[in-house]
Amino acid sequence: MLSDMETPAHASPVYRITIPGLLRAKGRPRFGNGRTFTDAKTVQAEKHIQRHAMEQIGKPCLSGPLHVSLTINIAPPPSWSRKKTADALAGRILPTSRPDIDNQMKTAADALNGIAWKDDAQIVDAILSRRYGPESVTVIEVRPL
Repeated sequence: MLSDMETPAHASPVYRITIPGLLRAKGRPRFGNGRTFTDAKTVQAEKHIQRHAMEQIGKPCLSGPLHVSLTINIAPPPSWSRKKTADALAGRILPTSRPDIDNQMKTAADALNGIAWKDDAQIVDAILSRRYGPESVTVIEVRPL
């Protein structure tokens, strides 16, 4: 991989954003008093993502079509045996429980509007993966196409 100093002039920047903790799934919209609103837990999760993104990228929003890679690492539950934890960390057990990965992507995509990209409609390619890891962390990589 090339460092920033070795990157050719024609290469586009890649944003790499690391979000500690488990990424919350996008909640369903709520309706009341003739209006639609986002639930408080989703708003809090989006602000958490935004805070880390603004600290880490500090660059202008990307324009045009984008490729996004979302990697979610989940720490195995402490109640698991050492063998089960080792199997999970080795990739022999995969996280197939809720929340759905597409709803987690939606939380990240909406949170990064106006920060990493102008609008999440710019995402034309996406790779999503969820695995067990030593700690719960989400890594989002963005690059123009």
